[in-house]
Amino acid sequence: MSVDESFFVPRKRVSIAAIGDQGEALLLRAILENLGAAVTLHLPGTPEDFLKVIGQEASSPPVLIVSGHGDEDGLIFGAYAPEIDVSMLTDGHLGAEAIAARADMRGAIVISTACGTGGPDFASAFLGGGASAYVAPEGYPEGADAALFMHRLMHGLLQSEMSLAEALEGAQSGLGADSRFKLYRAEPESRR
Repeated sequence: MSVDESFFVPRKRVSIAAIGDQGEALLLRAILENLGAAVTLHLPGTPEDFLKVIGQEASSPPVLIVSGHGDEDGLIFGAYAPEIDVSMLTDGHLGAEAIAARADMRGAIVISTACGTGGPDFASAFLGGGASAYVAPEGYPEGADAALFMHRLMHGLLQSEMSLAEALEGAQSGLGADSRFKLYRAEPESRR
């Protein structure tokens, strides 16, 4: 438990991992802090740094937001200098297999804003690494749809104390088909 969670008015811990362009992550941080969250912003400079963020074991946050770009090939990291280890990337992309090999999220809710990361392969990678739930867009959200979705979702979770499913349903209203996010949940222990 972080100190913020023990305040008279507790603040829920939320982490953001900003991959590439930080504009969306900084906007999300401001929104979350305004909603009463204690936000940790991770700025991984390399793919290995990002893998450290998703491999936090017992110290993983209750909620991790992956803010970045993606497509059908995975999270887009791009090109790096020759001395940077990019062996986990394929054509500048971090795929679900690399995430599955390193994810250790111990009960965290993982939310990705990256386009195309809402398929079962990415869900399995995070859920297999101990996440309790995974939420991400299957398609390609337009413009500010991802930020609007995140504001509505986190308002439901942090301010209205809704369940994840209830908050997700409310956050989806008004979004086009390509901007909708999908929820995956871990199987209960008794069924594994």
